[in-house]
Amino acid sequence: MCQDCRVSPRPYGGVTADRRRAGRRAALLEAALDLLGTEGVQGTSLRAVCARAGLNPRYFYESYADLDALLADVHDRIVTEVADAAAQGVAAAGPDADLRTTVRSAAMAALDLGRADPRKVRVVLIEAAASPVLRARRQAARRRYTRLVIDYARQFYDIPPAAGARMHFAATMLVAGWGENLIAWLDGEFDTTPSALADMFADAAEALATHAADRARPT
Repeated sequence: MCQDCRVSPRPYGGVTADRRRAGRRAALLEAALDLLGTEGVQGTSLRAVCARAGLNPRYFYESYADLDALLADVHDRIVTEVADAAAQGVAAAGPDADLRTTVRSAAMAALDLGRADPRKVRVVLIEAAASPVLRARRQAARRRYTRLVIDYARQFYDIPPAAGARMHFAATMLVAGWGENLIAWLDGEFDTTPSALADMFADAAEALATHAADRARPT
């Protein structure tokens, strides 16, 4: 069975077994990203991934139990990249920035990541909905981003703990709406620049957060 194949631990051509293994894993990740981001879930089979990576299929199982595990890894790495980019955008805005400025900076950082590699946008926003495994990861990512939005909102507003449900509702609307509008924008449903899109998102975030915070305060 391929799962039982063993790779020699000896150095080959001056490269250690661990480095060779890491290189093969990176090749599988890049191949899966390229297939998912260009041909979609239907075109991303184990055989196609190995062919795109230039690897014998027996090497696949030294890194992943099955194709689903690889696709989940690709998706989760992108989600982490987006979260890290947004966090860098928040940091770039500075500690004294207001909510709108902070959100806009985070949105631009995330948009820059997507513009640099549109395949990643397609994987997390479009293809994830077409795969049961990725659909579950997409939901987990939505929950992760929702928690981040709530955490940031609490930095700007005095929100009582009892208002958790209201804030969660507002944050979920914001995160889901951002994703759906990105898809619509990429599909050409409306024409605007990335900068203007970040402005729209920042305006919506400020309005929604302010309204939710006002309603959450005891009267």
